Amino acid sequence: MCSEEEMDNKSPPCTNERENMRVVECPSNGPIPDMFINACVAPLAFSPVQGTVTVPFSAGWNRRYRDASGENLITSLEIIPLRFTNLEWTDVEARFDRLAYTKNGTEPVIKWSDFSFCIAMQQTPEFANEILRALRGRSEWKVDITKNELRDYWHRMAGSVDSRIQLFFYMCDRNFDGKIDEIDMKQTILGSASANKLSMTHEEAQEYAASIMEFLDTEKRGYLELDTLFKVSLPRASYGRSSPTPDDLYHEPMSKHEVRFRSYWRRAWIVLFWLLICAVLFTWKFIQYSHRPAFQVMGYCLSTAKGAAETLKLNMALILLPVSRNTVTWLRKKRWLSSIIPFNDNINFHKLIACGIVVGVILHGGTHLACDFPRIAGCDRVLFQQTLASGFGHQQPTYMQILATKEVATGIAMVILMAIAFPLATKWARRQSTLLPRSVRHVAGYNTFWYSHHLFVFVYALLFVHGMFLFLTNNPFEKTTWMYIAVPVLLYAGERIYRVVRSGIYEIKNLTPSLYPGKVLSLKMQKPEGFRHPFSLTSGPGDDFLSVHIRALGDWTYRLYGIFQEEMLGAAKGFPKVYIDGPYGASSQDYVKYDVVLLIGLGIGATPFISIIRDVANNAQKAEFDQVAGSVCKIPKGPLKAYLYWVTREQISFEWFRDVITEISKIYLKQPVIEMHNFLSSVYQEGDGRSAILSVIQALHYARTGIDIISKTPMWTHYSRPDWFNVFSKLARRHPGERIGVFYCGSLLLGKELEGLCTTFSYRTNTRFVFHKEHF
Repeated sequence: MCSEEEMDNKSPPCTNERENMRVVECPSNGPIPDMFINACVAPLAFSPVQGTVTVPFSAGWNRRYRDASGENLITSLEIIPLRFTNLEWTDVEARFDRLAYTKNGTEPVIKWSDFSFCIAMQQTPEFANEILRALRGRSEWKVDITKNELRDYWHRMAGSVDSRIQLFFYMCDRNFDGKIDEIDMKQTILGSASANKLSMTHEEAQEYAASIMEFLDTEKRGYLELDTLFKVSLPRASYGRSSPTPDDLYHEPMSKHEVRFRSYWRRAWIVLFWLLICAVLFTWKFIQYSHRPAFQVMGYCLSTAKGAAETLKLNMALILLPVSRNTVTWLRKKRWLSSIIPFNDNINFHKLIACGIVVGVILHGGTHLACDFPRIAGCDRVLFQQTLASGFGHQQPTYMQILATKEVATGIAMVILMAIAFPLATKWARRQSTLLPRSVRHVAGYNTFWYSHHLFVFVYALLFVHGMFLFLTNNPFEKTTWMYIAVPVLLYAGERIYRVVRSGIYEIKNLTPSLYPGKVLSLKMQKPEGFRHPFSLTSGPGDDFLSVHIRALGDWTYRLYGIFQEEMLGAAKGFPKVYIDGPYGASSQDYVKYDVVLLIGLGIGATPFISIIRDVANNAQKAEFDQVAGSVCKIPKGPLKAYLYWVTREQISFEWFRDVITEISKIYLKQPVIEMHNFLSSVYQEGDGRSAILSVIQALHYARTGIDIISKTPMWTHYSRPDWFNVFSKLARRHPGERIGVFYCGSLLLGKELEGLCTTFSYRTNTRFVFHKEHF
């Protein structure tokens, strides 16, 4: 494999390697797109390519494709196997048997419309019908299918390379005249785009069809024939699996336990320290009240309730600290402190403490209501006078009288408020999950979460009163609730006041909103003087403007999108006033600690990483180079290499950052420190018959114009989802012995997979992957 140094020095191209089911060649000069760097380590190109283009057929055309200036853009077309089904015959047969029925005493058959299910193409029945039409021929193809016929069809779909090429040719040959003309090609392209949920106009399809005919119809006959394809085919290459990780990457490997310790020790010691303090406080109060006179009446119920009460005081104080955002941002700047405290997990710690509060409330309130109070009301009068009488005015109360006391009434009120706020703070309620009943989902949402969470103001007021009135003690030094919560409450209140004042200081100028498909709102404004921000925006810290991209996914964001939409359509009387608050810390800020970063965003989750990419690109653009031979470029603090993987399931998503990507591509041509990879998961994998023709026109159009047909940017679009194992494997080979920061923003499920891969490759190779996740 050729190294990055060899590519930078423009050394002769490395020899071919067969990786990832592709045959590739390094170009003689100039960059190539990332889809072609499986064998050669080279930067992603944002310009037309010279060399080999890979498309999903199983034959190649050794032709020269020229642009308007006559420059050679493609010298050959190499291909990967074309697939119509991945099922074995036993699987197809089992599907047939599930649907088969006997008609007029004959052998079992299935309806022709069930053919898509049998070959596992039920999501694209129209395409499956086209396959069936090509298999059966033009006449009477809409008839029942027997098992023998289905077996024959499967052999043609999964058989030899020639058989699959022939089948694809018949699919393109709409009128079965043995010729494919430009109209046939256009219809095939439109059908493939529909099967892959792509937006494509008839004019675009016409252009792409003309490109294919120009490239393949070398004799200018206006049509293609099947034998022509076989005549021009090159010898078929052998395809193998990705090469295994080289042995030289296994120098100084860590044990799995050592990697896990290095990854989680900061979280572990914080959680263990918190649990230890809670245990100590609980034990202290438990033992203390075990020796009180009241213990004779209530027993261990009293000790349990008082032990839980002490942990509640602590947790009601601690829960405010992780959400004191200015304080956390200030503390995380202290390198020595952030090296031992995981400030990026502040929200997770906030949730953990909330769980501790729930446990404390159940133990404290539950034992009081179910055990302590019934025993007080029903105990022997003599025992009551000897132990508890002074706390109740020497009159034994009933159960209802106990509930009416200030202590109990305030406690019950707090529990009710918490019972409202806590469920509405769960992710299901915040995101209006479909798992919730419709009546609940109607009132849930982010706004409901936000306002219900502010019930904590009343909770803390009641907590203060609750702690001042205790009928089991008159000692003021034992009424310690205020001591626990005073500093955190004052700190948090001060922060909220400071945020309100600060947000009014920055004046917003030149506000420019934009609406994108998928209900995405972009706001661009002039950056106030002296304002620096972390990476939750889509503008870089060095830009003279601020920009945000907000996708309408909940009630608050839908309302925000609607307000600006009304104004831009002329139905409103001006934009709403915008305030700026912050900056606050984010886990993506840590990117400056690494020389190599891997940024992974799902959908709108790419937002914080667009900002990082901007910053890396700006730093590369500003870097000063010494003209002396062999000198090293001086790049500002930050990564020397950044990889961005953006995975989205909707083609319209590419419009969100199209301008940004185009802008960065220009910088990349001068400073190739960024590799950008976008994946469209709605498109079937390369080699699949449903996306085969798309791969051809994508390669030809990119070679001619340098623009990808799907994203409409210089960034190449890959199909389906990334093979994350291969991604990490390649990075481990490219950067042996280095620390790579992996930053992720997206679903929890993929986050767990990526974190596991970071751990796996950190102990199996000598490359260290450090995982960071954005929280929303």
